[in-house]
Amino acid sequence: MPTRRDGLLLLAASLGGCGAPPPRRGPTGPVVWPAPPEPARYVHEATLRNAASLAAAGDSADLMRRLSGEDRSRASFGKALAVAAGRGFVYVGDTEGRRIFVFDLPRRRTFSFGLRREGELKKPAGIALDTEGRVHVVDATARRVVVFDALGLFLRQIDGSADWVRPSALAVSAAGDRLYVIDTGGVESNSHRVWVYDGAGRPLGRIGRRGDGPGEFNLPTDAATGPDGSLWVLDAGNFRVQAFDREGRFVRQFGSLGNGIGQFARPRGLAVDPTGLVCVSDAAFCNLQLFQPDGTLLLTIGSRASPGADRDQPGRYLLPAKLAADETGRLYVVDQFLHKVEVLRRLDTGQFPGTG
Repeated sequence: MPTRRDGLLLLAASLGGCGAPPPRRGPTGPVVWPAPPEPARYVHEATLRNAASLAAAGDSADLMRRLSGEDRSRASFGKALAVAAGRGFVYVGDTEGRRIFVFDLPRRRTFSFGLRREGELKKPAGIALDTEGRVHVVDATARRVVVFDALGLFLRQIDGSADWVRPSALAVSAAGDRLYVIDTGGVESNSHRVWVYDGAGRPLGRIGRRGDGPGEFNLPTDAATGPDGSLWVLDAGNFRVQAFDREGRFVRQFGSLGNGIGQFARPRGLAVDPTGLVCVSDAAFCNLQLFQPDGTLLLTIGSRASPGADRDQPGRYLLPAKLAADETGRLYVVDQFLHKVEVLRRLDTGQFPGTG
């Protein structure tokens, strides 16, 4: 059984703030975290920038070998902010192109939607998928949620223009019967809360208000649902993560302001993987922090990139933004400055030390 000392050794090996050295490669070449000799828990699998990325990784990644093909178009996203992934699709919210840019991995192609008619987008700030493959997009400028099918066909919308001040993210239950819209509000606004809707877009209520107590928010910026149906909210202005049950009742919180273990300085994105692990990106530390649901820090991934030399180095970030986790446990990391989405695969190497 892993000991507390094992867990502390793994934690010490993985702490990787902005000044950390580059990640080290494993025995077969791919970049892994934590660095050897500790057991690898995550491996860099791909960096997505454009259609050519689908054939650019060479023989070092099984995923890219499967994707190698003739599609070498330079079609790409402009300024990525949000990401969601599932069933072989990676959906990127392109705020510059005002669209959703899609990597269709099994078919080795890319395409876009959200450009016309009733599904036209102005600023796609958050994306969430349900298990039926429906794509939910919150439009920060239009203040509405637009729901598409997996290929971008418009299905319906929720108009929040009368209620929301600054919608910035959303989360959806696996079945699609609960939709949570994060209203970041603003410095001069008290609308710092979560709006709850059913699968048809009918309002069910609100969670929270502005403040720093349990269940209150200060500039919330992202959210995700857990495998048990819980709602996780990145309460960025309070430098913490909060969890709520399906009925919106406060369950727990963790995090604080600082540069120590498990603390945050500029948290930007949040994802919850199928096993319930919680991942938070931090633009000040230029990394990801991976937590157990009780707030125990398990691992950090990434460090600060040099604007030129490290642009293509896996795990090097300058402005990490939102995150996603798919049904396989892979993490998808948006870097707005470096114009990339990194794919990190979780390795099946048993439990993290200290979690059993």
